[in-house]
Amino acid sequence: MDENNISVEEVMKITHKSREFIINAIQQGCFPGSVAISGTRRNVHIPRKAFEDYMNKFSKSPSEELIIALLNSLNEKSALKKGHTT
Repeated sequence: MDENNISVEEVMKITHKSREFIINAIQQGCFPGSVAISGTRRNVHIPRKAFEDYMNKFSKSPSEELIIALLNSLNEKSALKKGHTT
């Protein structure tokens, strides 16, 4: 595969899904990519950027704004505790 595409095998490792699941999801339009059927063979094309965008939609990582807000809140609470104990 070239750098612009991602293989089904790579997607399988990342998503922990079977080859059949991934190909069916692409065919049903639930997953980025395309499938060309030639006889009994299904040729799969998954653009790497589209796959990364799709996966980032479901990212559980906190945003930088959330991290900063949490740190500010923690610092404020810490300052309040120090003020009450002194």
